[in-house]
Amino acid sequence: MSNLTRHESRQAAFQVLFALEKDPKSNNIDKLYDIVLEGKDYDDYLPRLVNGVLGTKSELDEQITAHLANGWAINRINKADLIILRLAIYELLNNLVPYKVAIDEALILTKTFSDEESRKFVNGLLKNFTPAVAPKVE
Repeated sequence: MSNLTRHESRQAAFQVLFALEKDPKSNNIDKLYDIVLEGKDYDDYLPRLVNGVLGTKSELDEQITAHLANGWAINRINKADLIILRLAIYELLNNLVPYKVAIDEALILTKTFSDEESRKFVNGLLKNFTPAVAPKVE
């Protein structure tokens, strides 16, 4: 069996992070991987994304907040869009993918897991993204 592509890893990471966001008390990430992946093999990119986003969530949210329009608070962003933004910004801040790839992949995730308005919102925020503070390197 082959490993997941990076795109499939992002989709799986989104699903795991979304499940954890809905049920923060759930702490069995391996079980979530099994549910989401239905027995498919994966390499270290999936846990790197999930653990990286979880471990730097407050820093990622600070970056997102710094790029919101005046009057917007991060709690107004729907959970799916927030997770997509966290994933994209995590990849950007840690130089895991080129800027264009991060945006394109985020837009594909919004097309799959959200709606057209969300796609516009995510695209607008990421197109204007520059780190608000020096990024933490893992």
